[in-house]
Amino acid sequence: MKTLNCLLILLFLEAIILCFIASLQFINIQSTAMLFIFNILFITLISQLNGSAHKKIFVLTIGNMIGFFWNLIFHSFSIVGYDSFGKAFNVFYTLIYPFLKLMWIVPFWSFSLGFLPKQTKSDLASEQC
Repeated sequence: MKTLNCLLILLFLEAIILCFIASLQFINIQSTAMLFIFNILFITLISQLNGSAHKKIFVLTIGNMIGFFWNLIFHSFSIVGYDSFGKAFNVFYTLIYPFLKLMWIVPFWSFSLGFLPKQTKSDLASEQC
């Protein structure tokens, strides 16, 4: 069973790395940087929650996949908008872009907080024994 857990963790880590590579290759450096920042912030959040390592990394992998597809959709949206409306659309898109990022990050963090409950004092006391 321990081998299966290690294989699952490796599979999830590989999926996270593939999201980075695909984001850099198919979208742009800003999307890759956003995924990197998301991972750093999420790892600091995850360290304080209950749950096994493979469950935590699974949630992180799902977050990276959602982020990749969200960025891919909006990158395509920006290309079509520029082709249709010209440079005026780029100004609009630059102003609204940070808010579009928040539309998937905040709900996903809320979901993960419900999926991986916070440690209680009794949990911390039992770990110290």
